[in-house]
Amino acid sequence: MAKLNWQTKWTLRFAVVGLLFLALSGFEGILMRIQLAAPDALHGMEQALMALRPVGREVTSAELYYAMLTAHPIVGIYGFAYMLVFGAFYFLVPYLLGKEVRHKKLLVFNFWAQIVGVLTCWAAGFFGLFNSLYTLYWPLPVSYDRVPLVGSIAFTVGAAIIMVNILLFSYNTFSTVLSKSNPGSYSFGAFLRAAFGISRLMKRLGREDKAAPNLDYNGLPVFIVAVARGSIDTVINAIVLLTAGALILVYGIAALLKSPLNPAAVDPLIYKNWFWWGLDMVADGNVLIYTAGVWYLLVPLLVGRKLFGENVVKTVIMVDLLVSLGVWSHHLLGDQSQPLWMRLISGQFITWGEFFTMGLTLFATLMTIWLARPVKFSPPLKFVLGSMFGFIMGGAAGLIQANVGLNVVFHNTQWVVSLHAHTFLLTGLAMLLFAVVYALIPMLTNLEIKSNRLVNAHFWLWMVGSVGMAYVMGMAGARGMLRRTLYPEGNPYQTNETLAIVGGVLIGLGFLAFLVNIIATLGWRNVLSLVVPERWLERQPSAALAEAQP
Repeated sequence: MAKLNWQTKWTLRFAVVGLLFLALSGFEGILMRIQLAAPDALHGMEQALMALRPVGREVTSAELYYAMLTAHPIVGIYGFAYMLVFGAFYFLVPYLLGKEVRHKKLLVFNFWAQIVGVLTCWAAGFFGLFNSLYTLYWPLPVSYDRVPLVGSIAFTVGAAIIMVNILLFSYNTFSTVLSKSNPGSYSFGAFLRAAFGISRLMKRLGREDKAAPNLDYNGLPVFIVAVARGSIDTVINAIVLLTAGALILVYGIAALLKSPLNPAAVDPLIYKNWFWWGLDMVADGNVLIYTAGVWYLLVPLLVGRKLFGENVVKTVIMVDLLVSLGVWSHHLLGDQSQPLWMRLISGQFITWGEFFTMGLTLFATLMTIWLARPVKFSPPLKFVLGSMFGFIMGGAAGLIQANVGLNVVFHNTQWVVSLHAHTFLLTGLAMLLFAVVYALIPMLTNLEIKSNRLVNAHFWLWMVGSVGMAYVMGMAGARGMLRRTLYPEGNPYQTNETLAIVGGVLIGLGFLAFLVNIIATLGWRNVLSLVVPERWLERQPSAALAEAQP
């Protein structure tokens, strides 16, 4: 029997663990949906888990809800999305450049460190009841009369592990791209200057930067340009959140040692601007740039045609990088202490720039498909188109929010977290990551996806469930339903909450169809070989497997 090679195994391991984190995040999402519709429905589970919680007192339904609400996005973003990004990029970057991963041991470390970091954050919320929400607004995380001290410390330690691990992943990615294993290698300084377009600007001014060739037109694949520029946002995000977490950790340890520090020593408004500048790099920086890069890679491969406007889109990626550095104030549009000029310039006008760059990205990829007609709607192409719909829908909601006047109405409602954020994450980003899995499995294993019917079931259940759930809760938000708020049963939004549970169930059924299909495609033996030592499997009768070559 032909065995999966080292690179293939680790790519699939990242994918498997990422999907497990998606299942965990989805499980918590369903629990929170149930709590929204029936706040006391999970009382029995609270009692069953009481012995495992180091809180020393009775836990309320509200505390459990807000703790899960804190852990939920960490598991979904840094567990599901980042694990799949790690695995996919660790295969695609070396594959497209004709190189090997520069530091293979670091790849293995990234795998385990991400798992440890995410599970630590999750446990801090689910068991330690850390419930200051993912915003970590100062001084809420250090208000230990409201937020459990042990949970705070555990959460910040887990977050620090994640951020350091992301920095190491980015280092390994840059190191692989810049390695001297072929003539097309560059120094880091040259690469960074070209990434921000400085070398091109100098050339236009008649002062060519000979040490920094214009990478946009120097033969690098568009996907590599997107990875490089998106990783700049990734590094900024990790550094900023690492410093914010370190600050909370210092205050937590001081409180644990009975020497509490004064939280008023840190200005809340400065902290919020610093925090959102970093956190925004995930949503409006590397997610959009990484997404664009994957579209630019997958669509030409799937339709067999060169990307439309290839040289232009490399410039679009650079503009997206520059715009992403200045849009963070749209998270503070509803904060009246934020200066009005910052809300207008950063929160509204610069934010609108993202709609131009994403619009050009969508135009280039859709034109590539249009010019390639007739095309075969393969599983990955279906999910790529689904992800585009998600970004259009979520982006339209975001355009409405990115207005100083309208944001006062929408900012603290379910509209923001549902119609905007969850559409982006579940319909846009998640469907794109599924497309990557559907595309990579044949590349890695030479095995075709087993059942097209299960692919279609996965597509429509996930699409209808994610869009439906986001829409009904978004409409509840438009009617005034606040986010991060539990309502008593019989509230005006009860119908919306119930329909949202139906949407969540459809998403779960779609995910189940996906798992069954992937396991049927790979076979149990190959799935087990990702987690079980090979010598254990050698005792079992072997089955034929196609040659596994990327």
